[in-house]
Amino acid sequence: MKDKNIILIFIVTFMMILYSYYLNCITADNFVSTKVECDVSLSGSLLSEKIYGEISSYNVLVDSSDYTESEYDITIYNQESFSLYNWTIELSVPEDAYIENCWNAQYEKMGTHLRLTPVLENSVIYKNNSHTIGIIMVTEDDYTPEEIKFIGFKYIDPIDTVSFIIITIAAVIWAALLIRYFVTRYNLKEYHEKQLNDEKIILQSMNTFINFIDAKDAYTRGHSRRVAMYAAEIASRMKMSAEEVQAVYYCGLLHDAGKISIPDAILNKPGALTDEERMTIQSHTVNGGKILEKFNSIKGIRESAMYHHERYDGTGYPEGLKGDAIPIYARIIGVADAYDAMSSNRVYRRHLNKDEIIEQMQSGSGTQFDPNIVKYMIDMINDGFVNIVKMETADEATDLDIKASMFAKI
Repeated sequence: MKDKNIILIFIVTFMMILYSYYLNCITADNFVSTKVECDVSLSGSLLSEKIYGEISSYNVLVDSSDYTESEYDITIYNQESFSLYNWTIELSVPEDAYIENCWNAQYEKMGTHLRLTPVLENSVIYKNNSHTIGIIMVTEDDYTPEEIKFIGFKYIDPIDTVSFIIITIAAVIWAALLIRYFVTRYNLKEYHEKQLNDEKIILQSMNTFINFIDAKDAYTRGHSRRVAMYAAEIASRMKMSAEEVQAVYYCGLLHDAGKISIPDAILNKPGALTDEERMTIQSHTVNGGKILEKFNSIKGIRESAMYHHERYDGTGYPEGLKGDAIPIYARIIGVADAYDAMSSNRVYRRHLNKDEIIEQMQSGSGTQFDPNIVKYMIDMINDGFVNIVKMETADEATDLDIKASMFAKI
């Protein structure tokens, strides 16, 4: 959805750039203050003149005592930085003057006033260019125009405007951002694929390790996976970020890493433990912290293994941390771990039923458990989430039982 929104923004922006260019063209063509009006000498160019004219040819065709028939070619030169369009020239002629022929223009004579208007297809005088029109005039006396009045309009080329430069810069930026977006998107795709592959390798490595841990205790197969899933769901319901939820899951998988150092005879002893054996069991937290000491790529993984048996009232182990001094991941995993212990069969007791577990959870709120966390575990029990987890991990536990029996035969 995010990519669709970005593409939509690019499309809308492109349409705005196109509209701005179209509007710039219209504005350039219809700019109201573009009228050019000046008197132009036909004696030729002066250095200071940007619009000037000359009679490029003048021929007397017929000269008699009664009339003179003359041909005039008048050339207008434009040295301005803009083109000229919709222009006319006006000149004074003898009152008896008669226009016999006219080319590249239309004419209109009113008394001593003659107006020449170029035909439409030839009406533009471009920058650094010229335009010639001609007439054949009949008069009683020989006559040569010396000055004309020029009236025209600037043709502002859209590409010569400041707004066009701004639009061009915007278009270049747009194109650069579009290319950058697709390049970044491609790189991110490769990065995410690599990240997913790395996560897969990490997860497979963790699963291999916890298989060794869970295989040590026939009564708690799948325990680490269930704790990880419970803990991740608690973190999600606490509105933690996706990255934190994932980190909590990984911490849950390895929270019992220290059990790898506990002798099987003590871990699976059916009777009561001696004080020394209980201390050995409890040492799995410190041992787990040591095993994961260098595993700092996942936030909180060492602390979760070290402190998930601390109690909220400060009577837990190994350091007797209290309240918020216990790392938040360890507090979450502590609740999840306690639930799975209560709901699983052990060598020394059967599992507790739903009501018994909820009762113990509620009685331990504020003493054993963080009250702000235990409520989410109770909700998960009541809404059936824990049953889904147990169903999903049941096949994994069966697979471990089969593998354990195979190793026993070997």
